Amino acid sequence: MTPLLDFAASIDERLLLFAMVAILDLWAAALVWFSTASVRDKVLWTIIIAGCPIIGCFFWFVFGPKWRPRSRSETGG
Repeated sequence: MTPLLDFAASIDERLLLFAMVAILDLWAAALVWFSTASVRDKVLWTIIIAGCPIIGCFFWFVFGPKWRPRSRSETGG
């Protein structure tokens, strides 16, 4: 086998699951800080996401304040 296939075959499924959860949590935390929520709410949501990665991330996407891009009138264009 090639070295790449040997590496792919040796990766543990738990490592892949951990990586997916970590990426999802980082994405959720970034969305928290780009949201229109108050700083207190941003800190609270970040603690929830970090403390309970899977459930906290799910709650953020369902119940958290929604991110919206600024309109052209807000950006001056």
